[in-house]
Amino acid sequence: MRPALDGAFGARLLALCENGRVNETAAQSDREMPDAHSWHIPRLIIAWAVAAVIGVLVTVLAPVEDRFSWLVFAIGASTLVTFALQLGTAAKVGFITRVAFSVAGSVLVIAVIDVVGLFFG
Repeated sequence: MRPALDGAFGARLLALCENGRVNETAAQSDREMPDAHSWHIPRLIIAWAVAAVIGVLVTVLAPVEDRFSWLVFAIGASTLVTFALQLGTAAKVGFITRVAFSVAGSVLVIAVIDVVGLFFG
């Protein structure tokens, strides 16, 4: 059952839709979906490795009282490394997704290292 649509907007919306699927938007999103090659997996791993190194350095060298401040620095530094690595690809398709996964992975790596450091350090 279709809702009642009036005016130019309704006509345009009905022209775009066919069987409940928006044709132009669906075609555009099909072209913009990143393939497996556009993930640049080695760059993700490099960003996570840099986060691991920084996380270990903070856990080992930072005094316990200042550890939170240094962890914020570690996350910020790993975010900057992520941006540099992903901008170096010069690939705009999937950029936001790659940066989001890379930063989330870096935060997770640093958090795990800090929790392990709290228990064993």
